[in-house]
Amino acid sequence: MAKNSETSLRNRKGDLRKLVMLMNRQNKRFMPPFDPILKTIDLMITQNELDLLLKMGTGLYSHEQVAALSGMHHEKFNVLFEALKEKAFVGIQHPETSEERYTINPFIVGWFEGVVSYLIGRPEEKEFAQRYMSFFYSLRNLNFFPVRKVMNIMGRHTPVSNQSVGMVHESKNAKGKSTIIINEAIHVSDSNIYPTNSINDMIMEYGRKSIIGQFKACMCRQMASNIDDPCRFKMPGDIGCMGFGEKIKPYLKYGYMRQISREEAFDIIQKARDHGAIHTVFHEKDDANRPQGGLCNCCWDCCGIFRCYNMGATPLRYSCYYLAKITDSSRCTGCGKCEKYCPTAAISVLDKQVVLDINKCIGCGQCVHQCARSVIQLIADKRTAFLPMLKKSETRITA
Repeated sequence: MAKNSETSLRNRKGDLRKLVMLMNRQNKRFMPPFDPILKTIDLMITQNELDLLLKMGTGLYSHEQVAALSGMHHEKFNVLFEALKEKAFVGIQHPETSEERYTINPFIVGWFEGVVSYLIGRPEEKEFAQRYMSFFYSLRNLNFFPVRKVMNIMGRHTPVSNQSVGMVHESKNAKGKSTIIINEAIHVSDSNIYPTNSINDMIMEYGRKSIIGQFKACMCRQMASNIDDPCRFKMPGDIGCMGFGEKIKPYLKYGYMRQISREEAFDIIQKARDHGAIHTVFHEKDDANRPQGGLCNCCWDCCGIFRCYNMGATPLRYSCYYLAKITDSSRCTGCGKCEKYCPTAAISVLDKQVVLDINKCIGCGQCVHQCARSVIQLIADKRTAFLPMLKKSETRITA
C-alpha cells in the first residue's frame, strides 16, 4: 500500500474530486473523495474524458446532445464517448431503443461493477485493485475515538438503507440438506415485485421476462485475489453477482454479464449458499425503498460491505426481514458451522451450546442453512439493522 500513497495523478485533482461528487449525486451511496478513490478513478480516465463528464454533470442526454456538449469533431467524439461507455463511466437508459439516453453512472452500483469487468485480463487490473483496496485500509486507519463515534452516529441516522438482505425459501431433507423451493406458480406483477425480499420470487419473475444476467466475475472477490488475498471460503469462481431488468442490457452488450435462465440462477444461488454466501439485494438509486436492480452472492470474507465491517473500516446497515431464533439448543453437536458462516459474528458455539446476539443478527439465514440439526430457525422481523463499527480488538479480518 505504500506504493499507492506515492502515486502521482495524471489528471487534475480538483476535477477528479468534482467527478466523485457528481457520481455521488446519482444515488444514495456516498463515496468520500479521498485520495485513494481519486487515484483509482485517475487510472481509468484521460483528462479529455474527464472534461466531458464534468460538462455532462448529472443531466440525461441523447447522443446528439452529448456530442454538441463536447464541441469535438464527430469522429473524435465517438471514439472518446464509446470509451466512456465501455469503462462504465457513462450509464445507458432505455438501451437499444430510439430513446436511448446517457448519464454519468454512480460509483456503486454502476461504474465500479462495469470497470472491474472491463479490466479483467488487462495490464491495469492489479494496479486498480491495489488503489481501490487501499481506500478501505485508509478507513480502517481512522478506527479510533472520536472518529469511530462520529462514523457510528452518521451511519445510525442515515435516512435510508442502501441495501437489504435477500431471503431464499428452502426446505430440508431428513439428513438436514437444504434445497431451494422452486414454485413454478409464482407470478409477481410488476407493481408488486417490490417490496419483496424473496429471491425465489425475484428469480421467477425476472426469469419469466428473460432479463437476468450474471457478471462474469464477483467484483469483490476479483479485487481481493488481485491483492493476493484469495477467498478463505474458497467460493467457486463461477459464482458472481446478478442483475435484473432493462438496466443490465449495457453490461450484456459489453460482455461484462452473460444472460442466464431462472434455472441457472437457482443453481448458482444453491451453490453460493452452500459455500456461505449472503444474498445482498441492491436497489435502484441505492435506496432500499425502491425496486431491486442487483443481487450480490458473496461470503463475508470477500463481500465489500461485510469485509469492511469485519475489518473495522465501516459500520453496517441493512434493511432486514428476519431474525434468527434458537429453538432447540439440546440438538447442537458443536460443529461450529453457524459461527463460521455468520457474517456479523452474531452467533457462537460454546461447549456445544449455541449463543445468539440478536443485536448483531441481520436475518441472512446462513446459520439455518448450514445447521443439519434444526437448532435454529428464522422468524419474521422487519427492521433496519445497524451494527456499530467494530473496535480493532473485535475485528475478524486483520490482514
